[in-house]
This record gives sequence, C-alpha cells and structure tokens, in this order.
Amino acid sequence: MGALRDRMVADMELCNLRPATQAQYLTCARKLAEHYRRSPAELGKTEVRAFLHHLITERSLKPSTVGVYSAALRFLYQETLRRPEVTAALAYPRRIPKVPEVLSGSEVERLLDELRSSKQRALATTMYAAGLRVSEACRLKTETSTADACSFTCATARAARTVSPCSVHDS
Repeated sequence: MGALRDRMVADMELCNLRPATQAQYLTCARKLAEHYRRSPAELGKTEVRAFLHHLITERSLKPSTVGVYSAALRFLYQETLRRPEVTAALAYPRRIPKVPEVLSGSEVERLLDELRSSKQRALATTMYAAGLRVSEACRLKTETSTADACSFTCATARAARTVSPCSVHDS
C-alpha cells in the first residue's frame, strides 16, 4: 500500500485534515488491506460493505468506531482513488444515545446527607434544585442572589439566566 498510502497522505494534507484524523484514516485503510490481503484499489463495493459488516458483527466495534472506518474508507475511495461509487451507498451506523442515570429522591437525600460542610451541602442542594452545571455553580456570587425573591442569576458563556431553586421545593 506504499504508493497508495503516500497519495492518501497527500490528499489528506491538501484537505487540511488534522494529524490525528490522518493517522486514524491510514489505520482504517491499512486494516481493510490486511483483512483482504489486497490493495484497497483492487476492492469493490461488495468487499468494503462486507468489511464494515465484519467490524460490527465479528469484531463487535461500537457504532462510533465503525463511523470512523466509514468516513476513512469514504475518503479513500472518493478523494484518493476517485471511485465514489464504491462508498456511495454506505450509511453511517446509527448511534445509540446514552440515557443519563437519574437518581431517586432517597438517593439524592443520602448523597446530600454525606456532605459534612453546610457550605458544600447548600451549594450541592442549589445545584440539584436549579439544575446547574458545576461550571455554572462556580460562577455564582452572593450579589447575584436575592433572598426575598428566592432566585439568582447565573451567567454562563452563552447567556445569563435566572433560576429559582425554591420553586422546585415549594410545589
């Protein structure tokens, strides 16, 4: 794959791909060649599709990893080999969204009870009740809170928002 590899590197440099992306794409192309023991230039759409199927079924790679292989092979065949028909019908694998783990009320209480400092407990309770991120909680200042209105302004990089943790407990 020497000359083909050099052409692929040159094409990736012309497209201004990051060095890490270039390394990943070259690895994917090399593994395709190793799998069939032939140059990728000799392979067609049936072999490329079978290789991706092999990655999913036999190697049990995650969809995001198979997506990298798909992108690498798409680049190889479209840009370097000028054979876009080989990868035209390839679809990126659907990613399964991760569902966040939500704590039950008793688990939240146990967690908050473990905090020894009243300052830490107050901050953690405010974060939980208002749905603040750690970075947002770190930006809170005493002058932004109003005890009578039971709300405070939280300035983020994008915008400022007013949150009211009391309304969560009062309902």
